[in-house]
Amino acid sequence: MRKVAFIGGYDKADLMIYTCKIIKLLGKRILYVDTSLTEKTKYIVPTMNPTSKYVTTFDGIDIAVGFENTQELNEYIGVSIETEYEYILFDIDNPEKYTNFGLTPKDLHFFVTSFDVYSVQRGIDVLKAITELTDITKVFFTKDAHSEEGEYLDFATFNYRVKWNKEVVYFPFDTSDLYAIFLNQRFSKVRFSGLSSQYIDCIAYLVELITGTTNGEIKRAVKKIDRA
Repeated sequence: MRKVAFIGGYDKADLMIYTCKIIKLLGKRILYVDTSLTEKTKYIVPTMNPTSKYVTTFDGIDIAVGFENTQELNEYIGVSIETEYEYILFDIDNPEKYTNFGLTPKDLHFFVTSFDVYSVQRGIDVLKAITELTDITKVFFTKDAHSEEGEYLDFATFNYRVKWNKEVVYFPFDTSDLYAIFLNQRFSKVRFSGLSSQYIDCIAYLVELITGTTNGEIKRAVKKIDRA
């Protein structure tokens, strides 16, 4: 079982759903845990009986919403999530949830942000919960990649227990990507047609880092999604 923390105040729901979809199609048991302040998945993932906390399945992906800690989630599903799933992805935008779900340096970490002040500062707040040196990969949503953006984050987190990986994942700000994502939301689908090749390549790279699967196999999985 592998736990993956997607940290930051930036809206990560669609990014994580697309990532989960590919991992699921690779034949893996996966759970997406939305612990974010807004709990956006309550609004974009359909469910028959929404309550304050629940687990639902969306396009083959198990999604948990409204849980405060691992114990609550284990009690709800009746088994340990760490034995039930091969991959558990956490959407984290506050330090309490990071601690409550028992994330540690051995888990995979991504810091997802654009460069508006809210996204950056809310993400940095989560880093306060990290007490041991932890490797983290930067994931930037930006129109143009500038070294100054990464340097600013390095400076702002200089005294934190963070070791930034050299690789940086850059997602484009592209209106065609947004249109495709919004269309999928309206039709309750997870499809890749309409997304830019750069956006798809970034998702594929995240899946490669998470699962160790080759890029070629991931691309074949994406094609299966769109054929279906």
